[in-house]
Amino acid sequence: MINEEMQKVLTSWWARLQENNGGRAQLKRCNSPEEAALHSETYRLKTMLPKWVSLEAVATIAGVSAHIKNDTFLGFAKSLATPQEKNGRVPLSESRFRQLLSCREWNELYRTLRRSVSILNGNVNLISFVDTVLLWNDEFRGAYKKPGKGLKFELSRDYYETAMKFEK
Repeated sequence: MINEEMQKVLTSWWARLQENNGGRAQLKRCNSPEEAALHSETYRLKTMLPKWVSLEAVATIAGVSAHIKNDTFLGFAKSLATPQEKNGRVPLSESRFRQLLSCREWNELYRTLRRSVSILNGNVNLISFVDTVLLWNDEFRGAYKKPGKGLKFELSRDYYETAMKFEK
């Protein structure tokens, strides 16, 4: 879904946000896409992305991305299922993962994604995270109907396959 040019735009915007302490702090205080949409960094990102990306998606990306501290290599769902501590527990419990999958509106998705990024201590693959938001946006609008290729299928596959590798 995200081509190479879009990856460069997103990475460049996020790197610039990391240097903009004021803009990042403002976005970090946002509790919803509506609040994030009130900030210039959100509109800066909106102008850089294709027109088909909704303002709600851009605001969610901007607001939650402000909490990402390190852009990692592991995909978003895989990182939610990869134990970070010696106790062997996955960072995001299965019940919280199911909450993520069952989000039905933007505010709920925003809160759940922000909580997920926080649980990962801000160590998130930016492109994989953005892809998750864009897939959710497509499903929310009813634009993505390919069997076995939707957001829930993709995230569940990555999460459970990764979690099973660490089962004792």
